Amino acid sequence: MEEMGLELGSVVRSAGILMMEAIMREETGILAGHRHDQTTNVDRWGSQSGYAMLSGQKIAIQRPRLRKKEGSEVVLKSYRKFQQNTERTQAVYQRMAIGESCRNYPEAMEAIRDGYGISKSVVSREIVEATGAQLRSLLERDLSTFALRVLLIDGVRMGEAMFMVALGVDSEGNKQVMGFREAANENSEVGVHLFEDLVRRGLRTEQPILSVIDGSKGLRLAIKRFFGSTSPVQRCQVHKLRNVLSHLPEKYHATYRRKIQAAYQMKSYMDAERTLQSVIKELNFINHSAAESLAEGMEETLTLHKLDVPPVLRISLASTNLIESTFARSRSVMRNVKRWKNSSQRQRWLATALVEAEKKFRKIRGFKSMSVLLSALDGLGIANGLDSQQLVA
Repeated sequence: MEEMGLELGSVVRSAGILMMEAIMREETGILAGHRHDQTTNVDRWGSQSGYAMLSGQKIAIQRPRLRKKEGSEVVLKSYRKFQQNTERTQAVYQRMAIGESCRNYPEAMEAIRDGYGISKSVVSREIVEATGAQLRSLLERDLSTFALRVLLIDGVRMGEAMFMVALGVDSEGNKQVMGFREAANENSEVGVHLFEDLVRRGLRTEQPILSVIDGSKGLRLAIKRFFGSTSPVQRCQVHKLRNVLSHLPEKYHATYRRKIQAAYQMKSYMDAERTLQSVIKELNFINHSAAESLAEGMEETLTLHKLDVPPVLRISLASTNLIESTFARSRSVMRNVKRWKNSSQRQRWLATALVEAEKKFRKIRGFKSMSVLLSALDGLGIANGLDSQQLVA
């Protein structure tokens, strides 16, 4: 973290504000006692907007105000500490960021306390644990309010480890990183565990969801096991094309790239399917393995065609490029990491990088046509026995 001088941005700022305000509330309780307590020489005097320094920047916080019985104001020691802009403050910020990325919430709180020189009497173990619970709720996102309709899943390699990452698209075309799971490869067990974690955090799966995957058999099996055989799957057309060309000599690449892409760009399913079947027949005379590669899972590369999704939206959802571009942004964040030491390091860096990438998210291209996809998915749900009232909810 020190090498890169990385800022975690909004997540860490929110966490820092949360911890600072918790510490000030704790100090207020020590000086003024409980509310309406008349046994101390200090009274509560409402609150006021103030500022603190975090990562060299001023951030707005609410500070409690106190005054003595005779009328003079008492300024919190912790508030004064939080306004200091020193190298020590920078170090506290970095330590806190590492603690949060590792999900070591109590340690992150201790970093604030120790770094600013605030005594243990001000920050009790109880407030560390309580704030840790609040931070956990901040960073382990509640997914119950996210209207997921498209789930893109792909793997990213970090050293010797593979991480399976899930990216969601809601009914209005907004993107959100849903979660990730470390694994040796993209197998079905890891996929099921990832889906179970999403559900544990509130993901609703009553409505039909379109899954977009790269063609991994393990992922396909996990989707079938978790969402059922009726859940539509769109196989990545880019991966399919790449696999087919890998079987062909270089001199055929330009020709068959053009033919396959032309088929995928056709508006109707019938035309696209007929053209791909024709290409398969041609490939059988050139390279049987290439023909088999195109035929394998071909129907699922045309799922969006079957659902009559407009071409402008198909461009966004017919491949895993949405999540691949997220990985590309993540790699720019992690480019200075020369050696991956352990799982904890990999997980905190991936989480940090995904948060950074997410700050640049925009609605997907063609989001205005999402209603067409939703109608098609709901139609599938009704055809497979789902109640229309449930779909509306």
